[in-house]
Amino acid sequence: MALGIFVFWLVLNGRFTWEIAAIGALVTAAAFLFMCFFCDWSLKKEMGLYRAGPLVIAYCFTVIWEIVKANLYMCQVIYLGEADGVVRTVHTGLQTRLAKMALANAITLTPGTITLALKGDELTVHCIRPELAEGLDDLIFEKKLKKIEEAFHG
Repeated sequence: MALGIFVFWLVLNGRFTWEIAAIGALVTAAAFLFMCFFCDWSLKKEMGLYRAGPLVIAYCFTVIWEIVKANLYMCQVIYLGEADGVVRTVHTGLQTRLAKMALANAITLTPGTITLALKGDELTVHCIRPELAEGLDDLIFEKKLKKIEEAFHG
């Protein structure tokens, strides 16, 4: 977060000088201290964020790739007219509410599936084809989100 604040400071200034960087470092330190005292942030969470950062970027590329693959599959389904909806409940092993929400959103963003409900550890998912419902048992999204949770909290 602190690195993001510092980079944001430099981008807003539009040019780099040592004076701008020094003032940016002071503003970043003040913002970080404010977050620590008033926003339940800590140096441990900051380090977890840096550990999880590359995994989050990899997760985003995975979501994009799965969306592309699902789009191609949906073109086939639409062309052949084989839509046969199925509603299925899936249990997740994710711990945090944020990770569960990210999983539900990734499922919804993938064409052919939509998350209808998220209650506790259960997601209710509508799939346009039964074979899509079979793939819900072994989601790559959930595996990557577990790694992110471990990196952030570990």
